Amino acid sequence: MAGKGPDMRERRKDFWWGALVGALAVMAVLLGVRLSSALGGGTGPESRATRNKIHAVNALIRSHYLNERDDQALSDEMLRGLVAGLDDDYAAYYTASEYEEIQNANNGEYDGIGLVMQKNGDTGEVTIVDCYEGTPAREAGIEAGDILVSADGLQAVDVELDVLAAAIKGSEGNTVHLVLMRDGETYEKDVEKARIEVHMVESRMMEDQIGYIRISQFTAHVAEDFSKAYESMLEEGMEGLVVDLRSNPGGLMDSVVDTLNVFMPEGLLVYTEDRAGERTEYSSKGESPIEIPLTVLVNGNSASASEIFAGAVKDFGVGTLVGTVTFGKGIVQKTYTMADGSAVKMTTAYYYTPKGECIHGKGIQPDVEVKPDPDSGEDVQLQRAVEICRKE
Repeated sequence: MAGKGPDMRERRKDFWWGALVGALAVMAVLLGVRLSSALGGGTGPESRATRNKIHAVNALIRSHYLNERDDQALSDEMLRGLVAGLDDDYAAYYTASEYEEIQNANNGEYDGIGLVMQKNGDTGEVTIVDCYEGTPAREAGIEAGDILVSADGLQAVDVELDVLAAAIKGSEGNTVHLVLMRDGETYEKDVEKARIEVHMVESRMMEDQIGYIRISQFTAHVAEDFSKAYESMLEEGMEGLVVDLRSNPGGLMDSVVDTLNVFMPEGLLVYTEDRAGERTEYSSKGESPIEIPLTVLVNGNSASASEIFAGAVKDFGVGTLVGTVTFGKGIVQKTYTMADGSAVKMTTAYYYTPKGECIHGKGIQPDVEVKPDPDSGEDVQLQRAVEICRKE
């Protein structure tokens, strides 16, 4: 009897693998990826060849692989490879635990070190655009502008940004080994992960009753927090407002639309268009249009949802954009959840400003260009934004 155990386990694994191949084909149909034929959902020669190759590789692993195989790891990596085949820099497959962490991060709370990263779609280079105050990353001396080379041996240029982020996040108390570069010099840091609670909206009243609101990222509760800060400063007699979107990498479409609804006049804020030409519009109700001078700070790391915000303000003419040209991410990703809690994200549409401009690959030009001057020790961009508010 004892000798039959391994054979039974092998038969179960073989059955499991066959079920996986079939499930992949079904998933491809459900997600509209049009890969069902290649994965076994069709009857043509290409379909059979691909299906047979998958089974052949599994047979080789089963017969010759030295160590115990991890079927769950095989499943996860096969799914990652499927999505990677889309050649979409923003596409990713998430396990259930990874997707849960992403949802927590969208709510402003997660286990990690407090980095905000951005990946160059052409070079694959990953830049640190922000380190949240009071987080392990900030305490370790990592700075905005540093280049991330690797995380726990995972080369940043070789993987999707979400996969890299998942490697850096994780259980509180664990350590991640980072290799970074600053001014052409490489340095390394071992950073212990902690529970991160990020406040995406910071606000204060400056001199001459000029309000300041910084939005770090458009996550789930940003619109509510922005509204509270905005209304509170109006009650204090705010006479002008600076919204700081510098190095804001974007976030949720609903979040930025709801935030714009706090102060924008009635009208179209942004619309998306998918490959079939189907258009989805997002509009402002115009319940409380802003009546004070508004400036919006942007830079080369202001992307995606930040550009939706900036594009709406510019096209409506309700404010002045100050800073440098934005990142130029004019595409939208959608996440599809699976029954087991895992998820697939992929690019599904372009978005357009109210006047119909697609800014993908171009960015948005500021109304007033002001380059940073770090040597001066002053925030010259913020100073210029305040000056404009005072004059209007």
